[in-house]
Amino acid sequence: MDTKPSKSEIRSSSESALHTVEHALSMLIKPENDNKNIVIQLMCGSCGEICFFDLHATLVIKNTQDRKLTITANENDDIRITGGKEIPWSKFRSVDKSDRIQIDSLPNILKVSLSEIGIDNLGKISAFGYYTKNEKWLEVFENEQPLTLARYPNQHYINISVPGTDGKSFTYESNRPRLWQNEGEVWCHGFWYWSWADKSYKVDEMDASKNWLSFSDKVQYGLKKGYYNASNPTAAGYHKQAGYFRFMNVLYELDQPGEYYVDRNSSVLYIWPLKNYAYTADDVIQVSIINTCIEISANSKNIELNGFTIEACRKFGVKAEKVEDIVFTRMKIQNTGSYGIVASGNGVKISKCVIRNNDGGIDIRGGDRRTLTSSGHEIVDNSITDFGRIGYVGSDGINVVAVGVVVRRNIICRGSYTGIHWAGNDNIFENNMVCDTCLYASDCGGFMTGREMTWCGNVIRRNYITGIQLRVPGAHTRGVMLDDQYSCILIEQNVFYNNTVHCNIGGGRDNIVRRNIFYNALRYSMDVDARGAGGKSNTPRIIQLLKRMPYQSNTWKVKYPKLALIDANDPSEVGNPEGNEITENIFCSKSVPAFNRLNKYGPEWFNVKNNIYISDDRNFQAALYGNFKPKCLLKQFVSENKFEDPVMASDCRPRGTVGPIAAKFEIPVLVFLNGNPPKRKKCFKNKPAKPPTPLYLPDGYSRNKLYRTSRKGCWFFFKKCSNQSKDIFRKKRTRKSQTFYLDTEGKSDTDEHFCLNRVSEMKQQCGTGADFAVIYGPTGAMTLGGDDCYFAWYGCPKLGQASRGRFDRYGAKDEATCLSRAIAQWRYCGSNPSFPVVSIYSPTGNYRAVGAGCWIKMNKCSNRKTRRKTYFYDGEGATNFGTDFIRESCFSRAEYFWRLCGSHPQNKVTASFRPLAEERTYP
Repeated sequence: MDTKPSKSEIRSSSESALHTVEHALSMLIKPENDNKNIVIQLMCGSCGEICFFDLHATLVIKNTQDRKLTITANENDDIRITGGKEIPWSKFRSVDKSDRIQIDSLPNILKVSLSEIGIDNLGKISAFGYYTKNEKWLEVFENEQPLTLARYPNQHYINISVPGTDGKSFTYESNRPRLWQNEGEVWCHGFWYWSWADKSYKVDEMDASKNWLSFSDKVQYGLKKGYYNASNPTAAGYHKQAGYFRFMNVLYELDQPGEYYVDRNSSVLYIWPLKNYAYTADDVIQVSIINTCIEISANSKNIELNGFTIEACRKFGVKAEKVEDIVFTRMKIQNTGSYGIVASGNGVKISKCVIRNNDGGIDIRGGDRRTLTSSGHEIVDNSITDFGRIGYVGSDGINVVAVGVVVRRNIICRGSYTGIHWAGNDNIFENNMVCDTCLYASDCGGFMTGREMTWCGNVIRRNYITGIQLRVPGAHTRGVMLDDQYSCILIEQNVFYNNTVHCNIGGGRDNIVRRNIFYNALRYSMDVDARGAGGKSNTPRIIQLLKRMPYQSNTWKVKYPKLALIDANDPSEVGNPEGNEITENIFCSKSVPAFNRLNKYGPEWFNVKNNIYISDDRNFQAALYGNFKPKCLLKQFVSENKFEDPVMASDCRPRGTVGPIAAKFEIPVLVFLNGNPPKRKKCFKNKPAKPPTPLYLPDGYSRNKLYRTSRKGCWFFFKKCSNQSKDIFRKKRTRKSQTFYLDTEGKSDTDEHFCLNRVSEMKQQCGTGADFAVIYGPTGAMTLGGDDCYFAWYGCPKLGQASRGRFDRYGAKDEATCLSRAIAQWRYCGSNPSFPVVSIYSPTGNYRAVGAGCWIKMNKCSNRKTRRKTYFYDGEGATNFGTDFIRESCFSRAEYFWRLCGSHPQNKVTASFRPLAEERTYP
């Protein structure tokens, strides 16, 4: 069966051709066509190589028989099934001063009477944003590009000044509305309380002279004062997020190319052409009319749509619910008011399609979670771009609510919110390029899910995840966001590139993150937390969801054995983030930490091991070209961990061409440079960094210049010891007017730790008012004894107090408060590497040193070839492995030097990460 239209009207151009697609579909019910495979071929006929099938109502396709029904475009014709109508270019007229338009905009704006060209269904503006999938109003498209409803401001937002107590009114920080006259139906779209929840509301009352307005409905989540800063949008931070909005549907604000406005009283459409000059016969101007373009009826099966365009629908491009074995291939679905494709059932396959400029890409559902029966859906080799163009949050590139969906080799880029959002089990996401999503919202992910612990078996593997960056106030965006205690996923062999945060584990358990490359995070590579520990946060809800599923049945137990062991009646067991593994990953960053908050939790919750941390991208083959094959300093790590070559950026895109047969094209490599990378020189090793300023309190790094004792033994120097306990010492020595007393107790003469720990005992012997120092001669390390808390420092440059070094008393009377002051003081004074701070609690001699760098201390190094001191700044680690700012990299160096020095169990090595005053000993 062939169908051939002519321009805007569908008609037969030959005796064998049918008049319309609807006519062809009506023939399916004839008895002579039962159980016969049917092909409906769409052809242009007399209208050239491009033709439009303008639908007058939703095209309903039904096939419940075992036969196959194929609707395909003729391979030489560009077929476009539209839910709208084309406006002839010649119908547009100029505007004048009577049209309530800004004087400066008048020469650029055109208008057309919609009623005069037979368009009377203008639709209604209704609430959009935050997970709504509603029908939109009459929209306008110019040469396949969507235009924007006139708004103010065009970019950025207006802040709420004072929220009203009624939850729907407020004053705002703009005088612009005072210029408007007789504006009818004004709407506001914004982020009202959270920067992850946008919503639109119709203005019910407005007093522009007072900068005040009110909606007819209360705002979801409430209203708050806004702090949005157009020059630095993220500056307000998490605690001052949201509270900002735009005005929409304002004729006066039709002030830039690509905007439109519909006067619903006069039925006149106003446009400032996107091309920025008058239309000609070469331009195609369309408006959307019908709701959903194509609907495949429930219980239909064995249908294939192939090789044509669906466009200009007010809601869905295609709706196919409760269907089986449906194929969409080489389609272009664009310019819809909601998702391009909405499908549920089993065996839906979407391949080689271009899905763009919609308010959401693909929403797909299916399978049976209770039995873990796979849906058999496949989304493969597609280009899904520019989604969430009207509403933001919830208008995702791909939304999966299913079991067993395969999402492979897709480009998913430029979206207002999430690239891939999923719920369900055993879904596979691999070889996709997810880039530049979360453009207008915070607390968002390139991949995103949350608030469940039974969605197990999902795999994110061999993807490129890039450009997921925070652009508004609020919580960080992440390449992969496991929100609100989500659990039991495998994330492996991905390349994370230039994201605010590459990946988070938001309090969930049994998540595995392994063999990934984390490159150049803007804040930190990974963020972890324990928000549900002890049954807090979302744990009660998660327990409810857990009990609803047969997670301890044989079917589930075989697939998810760890889940089956959880006691749903124990909130702590459910809420504690146990069993997470972060292993064998490569972290590359020049200046940001690898982890946030990891130092708060033990290895039973977050097992972090066998990772490597580097700071130079020359350790990859050609990072800027999307080739992250490890080399140079990574060779040993790759060999020891059998780390496979990372996926190439060129392999994370559709194979071959995509789109309709007559207009197919190949997707280039996005984000990264094309062509041949320059040849690299031989492998390198950066010169060691120079040490930061040593502590004013001698700690064994260099010779003690405060107290020049013998190089042997443990020595006391007394300023005050009221009980004359110094008389117990058998030997004393005076050097440069300083008298030192040799301690011979226990191992004090050969063990630095034992020597410095003698403070408490000596303090008791000396009594109240004691003031003394203990010095370990072989290294010069020392501490103070007495009744006070001290700073050993070089002053605070922020306050103009820089000095050559001094001890200052600080009034803290308990040890915890005393020692905590070092890190607070160092940060307050600017975290300057030249001004380290040491807090000393003299009743015990314990101290805490805060400053710059990673410092290594070892008992002994048996490998003579290394020629290492027993205490040193890791300058080599600083320039090659980021040890100055990556805590975990610093700690990993303890094992490295232990192995370098002979791997003797007794010769332990301690790595001290001074910026956080933390240390780790290996083994």
